[in-house]
Order: sequence, then structure tokens, then C-alpha cells
Amino acid sequence: MGLRGHVGGNSMFDQLPGERGFDFVPTTTSLLFTVAPGLALASIDGLPALPYDAVDIAMKAASTVSMPVSQGMDGLLTLQQTLGAALQAAGLGVHLTPSAALLHEGQGLGSFPVREFALVQSLPERDRYVPLGRWSLDDR
Repeated sequence: MGLRGHVGGNSMFDQLPGERGFDFVPTTTSLLFTVAPGLALASIDGLPALPYDAVDIAMKAASTVSMPVSQGMDGLLTLQQTLGAALQAAGLGVHLTPSAALLHEGQGLGSFPVREFALVQSLPERDRYVPLGRWSLDDR
């Protein structure tokens, strides 16, 4: 499985809040891997303002994730573990969202199929997110 395309197209991630440009220069940032707005699987925190190397490594690691479309919370947790292992293998200090928090935030998922995940940059103190890339899970 590879990168299916950068932000654009017809996806739930088209609805993420955010802007392409900045009206300020953040001093630190976080990268979040998410399956829906407000539902982050993992984060890489405390990066310099423009972490080009970390973004490149994170995107390459994410492109190695290969698994079928996930169903419900079990599938979501499997995706989280698979993604976390890929990011750690790439040498990134990743923080996985605790299972209890995922269960709380993902309560409405039920049998909702998770077909893709995205990487977004979280801008501190601005409550804004910049979409950086997204990947589709294999539809088997």
C-alpha cells in the first residue's frame, strides 16, 4: 500500500479544519495521525516549527501500513498498533493515544468502516490543523 494522494479529493479529511498558509510562525508543533476529525491514533509531539525531516519519515512509515479496511473499535486498535510499530521502526518517538481515550472519542464508530487515515500538523495555541497526507486501507 502506498500514499494514495495528498489532501484533496472526496474524503472525510476534506472537512478537517485548517489552512494552507500561516499568519504566524509556530515555535513547536505536533504531528497527528487520525482517522476522523477529533480522533487521533498517535502523535509525535514537541517538534520544531517546520519539521520537514520528521514529516518525510512519518509519511514514508505510514505508507508501509498495509491492512484491510478496519471495522469498529477492534479494527481501530489494530490500525493504531500497526501504525505505531511502523513509526517506531522508522525511529520516531511516537505517543499512542491510550485505548480508553480512543474508546471514548470513537464511541460513535460502531460498525463504521475505517477506510483511511491521515497525517495532520497541529498548530499550538491556534486550534488549527494542516492536512499533510492521507492513506487508504486495502478494501478487501
